[in-house]
Amino acid sequence: MAPGLAREESRELSTDVPEKIRDLFTEASRAEDVGAYRLAGAGYRATVEEICKDRGAQGNNLFAKIKDLGTRGVIAQDLVDAFDEALYLGNDSLHDGLAYAPDGAADVAELIKEATELL
Repeated sequence: MAPGLAREESRELSTDVPEKIRDLFTEASRAEDVGAYRLAGAGYRATVEEICKDRGAQGNNLFAKIKDLGTRGVIAQDLVDAFDEALYLGNDSLHDGLAYAPDGAADVAELIKEATELL
């Protein structure tokens, strides 16, 4: 683990969550553990994309897929907002090379974890 990081182990999702979603989330968490926040952001975004796929979201991009799930009532507005936050974190990481502060990645991880518990 990188110096200064408080977590001793990676976050994990419930075994009730589909394996591909769990695997992506765990890999993103491992990246976060070692301070690779851009990779963590990309991984958390990929996790949300897989959740959308699992829930049958329609759309040409992840933003549209998240909106579709909200519009159809598959997820509540607070989950739409959480997924949008993960989308922006990932996009900023992938497209702009930005690394959020550790608490930014941690917040998104917790939002995804809570979302999977609700779904």
